[in-house]
Amino acid sequence: MRIQQFSWLYFLLLFSIFFGIHVAFVSGECRICRHDQMLLLLKLRNNLNVAAAKNLVSWDPNTDSCSWRGVTCDADGHVIALDLSSHSISKGFNIPTTIFSLQHLQILNLANNNFYSSQIPSGFHKLGNLTHLNLSNSGFSGQIPKAMANLTQLAILDFSHNNLSGKIPSSIGQLRQLELLDLSMNKLNGEIPTEITTLSFLHTMNLSFNQLVGRIPENAGFRKFSKDSYLGNSGLCGFPLTAVCEDATKLAYEDTQWEYLAVEIGFVTGLGIVYWPLLFNRRWRKKYFQHLHGILSRVLN
Repeated sequence: MRIQQFSWLYFLLLFSIFFGIHVAFVSGECRICRHDQMLLLLKLRNNLNVAAAKNLVSWDPNTDSCSWRGVTCDADGHVIALDLSSHSISKGFNIPTTIFSLQHLQILNLANNNFYSSQIPSGFHKLGNLTHLNLSNSGFSGQIPKAMANLTQLAILDFSHNNLSGKIPSSIGQLRQLELLDLSMNKLNGEIPTEITTLSFLHTMNLSFNQLVGRIPENAGFRKFSKDSYLGNSGLCGFPLTAVCEDATKLAYEDTQWEYLAVEIGFVTGLGIVYWPLLFNRRWRKKYFQHLHGILSRVLN
């Protein structure tokens, strides 16, 4: 009899625990979210423009922030992934005081927004746990911050379809875990840094449609990339492109020669305009020397 009563009590205890957990899930109460993480996310939302904020109506402080749209948390309630792609985010987004405070962030996707030619903030180096960073097609301009080298855990880096300029920083070679690098459809110039060839895990690279020049690094690891990785860079040469570097060097030399020749032609033409009448017109020559003699007389006297 006592055993039977004990069994019923044990069953009721398990039922109450299960029912309590079920109520917590259904009621939308915060189960694993951390209050500090919720406050940072709300601050982030409040810094967004109106159109973007409307896309985050699920970010309700009365619900579990770990269940909000685009938010993923770990078992301890820290935000580890934030997907704000295609959220109509535009000018006025306060990146430094919001996203950079989410220290446990591993995945950040801000693709397909419009930052109105803003430069990529150097503060991204504060997010040392990042493994995935996607800023593609978001209107960023300026140079790639050298501080990106501090993101040593990065596996995916996508800055494609922006207006980035300047050289590809050699410090990218310090991202030893990098598997995918997409810098296509920008205005990057200069040569491909040889430091990238040391990235042993890099299996996908796209540098197409920039303004890169010079020889593609000759490295066994680079030979796995097809010519599609380099399309739209007329100044590049070497495998796997058909342009051989001797021809490219000769072409660059010829272009330089034409630049010097153009300057020389302009100089000679200017001299000709002045001295041609003096050589072939006796009257102009007489007037010129009379004027020159008068100037010398005034100076010497």
